[in-house]
Amino acid sequence: MVASRPHPPAGGTPTGIQIMRISDSCHRDHLLLAVAAGVFLAGVAACGRGTGSEMSPAALTGDWDYYRMLGVAPSGGFEARRRFGYAHFDGTDVGASWLHRRSGGDLERVSGLRLTGDSLFLDFASGAAMHAQVRGDTIGGLMYRGGQPADRVWLVRRTTPPEYERNYRLWPGEVSDSTFAVTIDPAVPMQARDGTTLMNFVARPMGPGPFGIVMERTPYLRVDTAAGIFWASRGYIYVKQDVRGRGGSDGVLDMNAGQEQDGYDAVEWAAALPGSNGKVGMIGRSNPGLYTWYAAIAQPPHLAAIAPAVATADPIRLVPYIDMVFSPTIVPWLCLTAVHETLSDISNVDVVTAYNHLPVIASDTLSGCPRRQFWNDWFDHQKLDDYWRGLSIEARIGRVKVPVLGIAGWYDDARGTIRNYTALNAVPNHPFQRVVMDAGAHKGIDYVNGDFGSEARIDPRMLQLRWFDHWLKGMDNGVDREPPLDLFIMGQNKWTKENEWPLERTKWTPFYLHSGGSANTSAGDGTLDTIAPAAEPVDTFTYDPGDPTPYLVDARELELNINEDYSAEEAKRSDILTFTTAPLAEDTRIIGPMTATLWAATDAKDTDWNVMFLHVYPDGKAERIQDGVMRARFRTGFDNPTLLTPGRVYKYDIDLWFTGIVIPAGHQLRVAVAAAAFPKYDRNLNTGGDNERDTTFVSAHQRILHDARHPSHVTLPLIPGTGG
Repeated sequence: MVASRPHPPAGGTPTGIQIMRISDSCHRDHLLLAVAAGVFLAGVAACGRGTGSEMSPAALTGDWDYYRMLGVAPSGGFEARRRFGYAHFDGTDVGASWLHRRSGGDLERVSGLRLTGDSLFLDFASGAAMHAQVRGDTIGGLMYRGGQPADRVWLVRRTTPPEYERNYRLWPGEVSDSTFAVTIDPAVPMQARDGTTLMNFVARPMGPGPFGIVMERTPYLRVDTAAGIFWASRGYIYVKQDVRGRGGSDGVLDMNAGQEQDGYDAVEWAAALPGSNGKVGMIGRSNPGLYTWYAAIAQPPHLAAIAPAVATADPIRLVPYIDMVFSPTIVPWLCLTAVHETLSDISNVDVVTAYNHLPVIASDTLSGCPRRQFWNDWFDHQKLDDYWRGLSIEARIGRVKVPVLGIAGWYDDARGTIRNYTALNAVPNHPFQRVVMDAGAHKGIDYVNGDFGSEARIDPRMLQLRWFDHWLKGMDNGVDREPPLDLFIMGQNKWTKENEWPLERTKWTPFYLHSGGSANTSAGDGTLDTIAPAAEPVDTFTYDPGDPTPYLVDARELELNINEDYSAEEAKRSDILTFTTAPLAEDTRIIGPMTATLWAATDAKDTDWNVMFLHVYPDGKAERIQDGVMRARFRTGFDNPTLLTPGRVYKYDIDLWFTGIVIPAGHQLRVAVAAAAFPKYDRNLNTGGDNERDTTFVSAHQRILHDARHPSHVTLPLIPGTGG
């Protein structure tokens, strides 16, 4: 069977959206977007006219929540409207108008405001502009950047003033103050050992020194004045380096290869800069965080400590493979870094068309991204082999000899912080390390659904500052004598300090799958409890790669791990088995790593098993907590792909990652089982062939067993008591 038909969009078209043409009297066609909250004009400003009837400026007055959705039009896939800040208007008074972040401070500075009829035109000091339409308590339209429409935006009137989420001071105590004047050189070349020039942004404190070095190596461009001022004003030489093939650096970009030797060379070069005290600390978020680990493995003599945030995990654990299952969602990153000297706007990249196409290996060019050598390398190594071992942090974690501060969040998709902490902690005589886990996603708490109280938002730089004050400046501030884990417990919305991971007081509790054989959809008879099954019928479903079970993600956000609501999908799709507890009798604390054990069979030679763990609210909302995958051919190891005997029952152990959450009494837990979570994971074509290069697929008929001999279950780390 040829995969010629696309699967229905994950989540469908957002409710109420229509597309219509504005009058041809405009210089060019523009789209009129009608959304659930009302009809909003996008593009009127370019036509130079309003709607013909004047609206009172009083309609604009007040406070508003500010939301953004990527792209100028629906993409055909799942889309999320994220709340990023607040707006305020006092009629058409520009001086009294502002657009602030949720944490406070300018999101955009309003430099111009015009209300023509019900059409609102905002100009911002950054050069961006908003063209929108006012309809009652909602304003909606488009954000323009560089004169071109970029994203859809909404303002929804508030009935109360904005409540800013100030940074919670997680680590109180003395830190270096910003007492130094700063000088900046944005282009300082360094020569790597092979002669390649790597360009650096260097910010220095003015004074005799000597000063510690804070260094970051990045594919996201080196010029970072705000970070330079932050660090240099506090008595550090700040160095931010373009990795080879990016920005001002020569050479060819590789996402992972070569980062150890370049990291070694960069640390040693920075340690020799004038005014240096010879101690280098490394930071970085996401891939730059991973590059700090690569440098630590290379053991440059002058590296004194690292403090990565949301560090990307091993390439087979997250990017480009997630537990050895390829993730097409890496494609937008390829587009982001497509142009050597800049970062590309990916908000309108057509990833949906690319994802729905087979073969998977063509998805990069179908999205308009260039083909790179490392893309080919990824598909030439579809199991754990020497190529991936050579790029692994975990396999060589014993080489890390410097103190480590890892910062991440429960909904961070990068996964490296907890995994690396656990691996390094198992090494005898390992260096001192600490971990901070907040409620955030990969790019922070603004991407996570829900509110988490006054302690949820933290400033990672202040933690890194205190860390380096000790390890680079020698300040005796106690950072090395405090408990090693700071965990934010969602639901309780408080921090707890812990001494070990997993927590010593954990009660490992299996929750077993049960049904009468009809667990399909959330209306089925699937249940979940701590009583082991006896004699029960199997549950069955059909997995069709031409219509794969969706995972709710807009990959252009570069986020994979958000707590989206899956209730609509679970209500309508028969290829999802759901098993739900009764309403909980008491608050349930789940803190630590989670696993799933499935007993399953299929009539295919290979297939996938996807397990999702969810929090079900009394109103029916089913919020994802975590999920995991097992590609059946890797059931005995990522280095040992072995096809299935169709019809045979196998046991599958699936990593469900980790969490720190309290589920309130009256709410429920749910486990959802499927054979796809697309596009987070590429579709298993069920043929036993090459899932990334083949274009043919077959449907698989799946059986999930849950009886006395095959007690399928998830194991949860329950924490007794009322505290964290």
